[in-house]
Amino acid sequence: MNFYDLQVEITTEDIYRAEGAGYQQPPQPATRELHRRMLQEAQRLVRPRGVSRTVAVAEAGERWIRLAGGGVLTSRLLARLAGPAESLVLIIVTLGEAIDRRVEEYSRHRLPAEAYVLDAAGSAFIDAAGRQLAGLITEQFQDRGLKTTISLGPGHSYWPELQDQRVIFDLLQPADLGVRVLASGLMLPKKTVSLVMGVGRDLPESAENHCHYCHLKRSCPLSRAGSGHADTHIRHDASAPGSGRPS
Repeated sequence: MNFYDLQVEITTEDIYRAEGAGYQQPPQPATRELHRRMLQEAQRLVRPRGVSRTVAVAEAGERWIRLAGGGVLTSRLLARLAGPAESLVLIIVTLGEAIDRRVEEYSRHRLPAEAYVLDAAGSAFIDAAGRQLAGLITEQFQDRGLKTTISLGPGHSYWPELQDQRVIFDLLQPADLGVRVLASGLMLPKKTVSLVMGVGRDLPESAENHCHYCHLKRSCPLSRAGSGHADTHIRHDASAPGSGRPS
């Protein structure tokens, strides 16, 4: 088990993107000031931390992967990309509860604009934190001569079985991060994601990131499947978090 304290930086542009705001002209001064204030507040509130564990693959089918010890993850895409892997890296990343509490406080005090922008800032932070940790772990495996798949996670259209969160949760036991999983499979704090990557020496081609496989790739504000990303690559570095739907 490996634990990480992450140093994550975002900008107001990242918050605009998380909101899905496609400004054709620069936003009004009041809007810019609100986003500046909420970014500063989010920077004080978030505590990006993560945990990871590498688990051997016991066997794989067309729609599932069974882990050593008996846990089963049920995603056709995961099985296709990581079925040939020697092991899976399971990851959970969270920002902590403070930003959730502050968003709720703004809502209770009937300050919807502040609540909305701060929540979007949290989405941008957890997106960046997940990608950062996945990239760090990928580099560690590359130093050992191993490749990784892109990161995937329950809760997206390519992996609809949210109950698989329980398998990941049980293997990582992230209570030290303050993370818990509900009966529905949703995780708390709200700005928490889980990621899974395959690790091996002979892995199949894939798109550049998980967004290319998601049904929301054209509408999700955090999608990285836009025109700036090629549709097919051989990717052996992890990018784009996937779970808990930070978007």
